[in-house]
Amino acid sequence: MKTTMSGMKFRRTCSVCNATFFSPDRKAAYCLKCIKKRVVKHIPAEAKAPAAAAVRVAPRPAPPPAGPVEPAKARPPRVPKAAVITPDLRQRIVEVFEKEYANRPVQTRDVHTQIANRLWIKRQLVADVVRELSQSKALLSEELKSRAIEMYQRFVESGHRPEGGRRRAISSAVGVPYKQVMKLIREWSMAEYEKSPTPNPSRQQLFEVEKLYWEELTQQRHRLTELPEKIASQLGYITRWQVLRWLDVLHDDQRAFANVPDPPSEALQQILDAYIKYLTSPAPPEQGLHYSIAGQIPKVSPRQVHKVLQDYRHQMRAQYPLI
Repeated sequence: MKTTMSGMKFRRTCSVCNATFFSPDRKAAYCLKCIKKRVVKHIPAEAKAPAAAAVRVAPRPAPPPAGPVEPAKARPPRVPKAAVITPDLRQRIVEVFEKEYANRPVQTRDVHTQIANRLWIKRQLVADVVRELSQSKALLSEELKSRAIEMYQRFVESGHRPEGGRRRAISSAVGVPYKQVMKLIREWSMAEYEKSPTPNPSRQQLFEVEKLYWEELTQQRHRLTELPEKIASQLGYITRWQVLRWLDVLHDDQRAFANVPDPPSEALQQILDAYIKYLTSPAPPEQGLHYSIAGQIPKVSPRQVHKVLQDYRHQMRAQYPLI
């Protein structure tokens, strides 16, 4: 060991070439020559050259603004389209439609869209107002009223149900909007019910109508078209029109049961037997006919019972000899 101006150094022997060298590191094992020849894989700490510190390049400063900078304005949120009709909004729709679109050959959907975008409201609101406006202009004369009611009566009496429904068929035939036809028939039918001694028959009274109707179907004493009048006269508390409407319900549209699966074959006769028993009972079941029968037969739903009874009633009426 010797002492120099730079501090204390230690005598060491290179573990590679056995040369003697002096190092400030007391544990140094390699001389500088061996280190330079890259004989040693791991360089001692004192032989490592100090790494140059990474120089961070600062961004170029932005030029100073020529004048005062205004803060960026926040974009206001977009107001959603109005979804509720008001009297004022309805009046604005009517004014725009009457002034700019009433006499122009423009597609109805385009009219609705253009007015909706102009007034910034939902398109359905415009469609509803324009439809009501168009329907209110359709004048329903007494002749058209009589024709519509007559068509509806014939549909009920014959049991015919056109594709799309009776009221839509009447609407197309007489050229009157569907909603007006609905309103006309509803008001006329309610007026007919008010003429009856019993405007709102009970379940028991309707049950008596069904029993008498089935009795006449089996005895075949009168023409089929005469049965409503015969039943009404025999009961006394109900009119011919009320009987017709109830029989119309009993012979519902069979297309409504297209997606209802048929019950098991062994359950079919059980349903019909239960229906015949129902017709001989003094009162209807408390729970309802279809639910009552379905509860007696395993793996049968009320909807399936309804389908079987509809088919059965339609079949019996179709086979009636005295039309």
